[in-house]
Amino acid sequence: MIRKFAKYWRDSASLLVVARDRPTVHQEKYNYKVLVFKRTPKTSFMPNSVVFPGGGFDKQDSSLGWEAFFRNRNISTGALQQLTEVNGSRPYIFHTESTNLLDRNISLRLCALREAFEELGVLLITDEQKQKQRPYYSNYRQSFDVSTWQKRIHDGEASFLEMHTTLGTVPDVFNLYEWSCWLTPAMFRKRRFETAFFLAVLDEIPNIHPEPHEVQEYYWDTPASLLEAHREEKLWLAPPQTYELTRLSYIYDIDELARFAAQRNRKGSTLLCPVQYNAADGVIFVLPGDDLYPAGYDYISDNADLDKYGELPQEVI
Repeated sequence: MIRKFAKYWRDSASLLVVARDRPTVHQEKYNYKVLVFKRTPKTSFMPNSVVFPGGGFDKQDSSLGWEAFFRNRNISTGALQQLTEVNGSRPYIFHTESTNLLDRNISLRLCALREAFEELGVLLITDEQKQKQRPYYSNYRQSFDVSTWQKRIHDGEASFLEMHTTLGTVPDVFNLYEWSCWLTPAMFRKRRFETAFFLAVLDEIPNIHPEPHEVQEYYWDTPASLLEAHREEKLWLAPPQTYELTRLSYIYDIDELARFAAQRNRKGSTLLCPVQYNAADGVIFVLPGDDLYPAGYDYISDNADLDKYGELPQEVI
C-alpha cells in the first residue's frame, strides 16, 4: 500500500544518542555528551551538515518477521503493545496502514537503531541484568565483527534482523524514547523527509565505527559546545539539530534527562514543519505554536504570506 504522503516526502527515523561522561573544566555543568556526525560532501541530502544518526525507512523495518523474532526471544506481546499505547497527538508517520506490517511505533524504532548501526557502528541491545541496575538506560554490544556486519547491512547484503538472529541479541526498542517529529519545509520539494526522533541514554561512551561513504567525521560533545561551534561557523547544524540541542542544553544531568525522556515517552508528538517568511535582512522560520504559524497548515503548500513582512527586519517581525 502506498502511504498517504509518499509522493510528497519519505519517512525516516533519527536517534539522539547521549552518553555519560565526566564534566570537563570548560563544561563542568554537563555530565554527558551527544553523538553527532558530519555528512560527506557527496551525500545526496544536506552534504557537510552535522546531524544525528538516522536515515530513510526501509521495508525490512516493518517486516512481520520481527514479531516471530521477538516471540523466539521470549519478548511478550504485552511488552511490545506498551510501545504502541500513546496518549498524545500522532503525526501521520506513526500510522500503521496494514495488518501485514509491523506497528509503526516499533518499526520506526527499529529504523533508528538500524541507521545508527549502519552509519556509526553503535548497536543498542536489551540487557535485562543491566536494566535492573540502571533503569531507563540502553546498552550496547561491541564484542563482535562490527565492521563486517555494518558493511553487509549498509550494502543490502544482510538484514538487521538477520544480524540480531545470528548474534543472539535483541534490538533495544524498549529504551528508545519518542522525542519529536520533524518535516522538511515545503520549499525543499524534491528532498523532503518526515522524521521521527528518538532518544537513547547510555551509561558510558561506546566505540564508534564511522561508515566511510556517509560519515566524514564524528563528534562527542555537550549540547552547549556544539551550539557554540555552530554560532562560530566551525560546523553547520540543520534546524532540527539546532532546536533539539538547544532543548537538551537546559538539562545538565544525564539521570534527569533519562527520567524525563521515559516520562514523556507516551505523550505523543507534534509535527514540526518550519514555515518560512522573507525579511528585509534575511529569512525567518516559524513553528507550530508561534504567532505567525499558518492556521490549518497542510504541510504541502507554500506559505501564501511569504513576502508579507518582506520590508521589515527580522527583529521586528
